[in-house]
Amino acid sequence: RNCDWSSDVCSSDLARFDEVLYVQAVHGLHSGTYPISGDFSVGAEGLMVRNGAYGEPVREVTIASTVQRMLLDVAGLGDDVMLLPGAAVGRSLLLAEMTLSGS
Repeated sequence: RNCDWSSDVCSSDLARFDEVLYVQAVHGLHSGTYPISGDFSVGAEGLMVRNGAYGEPVREVTIASTVQRMLLDVAGLGDDVMLLPGAAVGRSLLLAEMTLSGS
């Protein structure tokens, strides 16, 4: 199902999980991604979402997974379209699970 995460319609999707990190930026894609294995570990920042409500900002955390695991854990797809460098286009994803470290 496509969602605009800021709308009331999709807040129920975010509320399905006790805690969600709404990632707004990632850092280190060029050095933390291994194309052969699919492993990645990158810096991230964003907002915590608890029970569907946006909370405190989060900075200097690390998110890690594999591309294969991430694709299997897609729980929702945003209806936003973002233009990315290199003539690429991206959309928001809601992932059911990902490793998060930091304080």
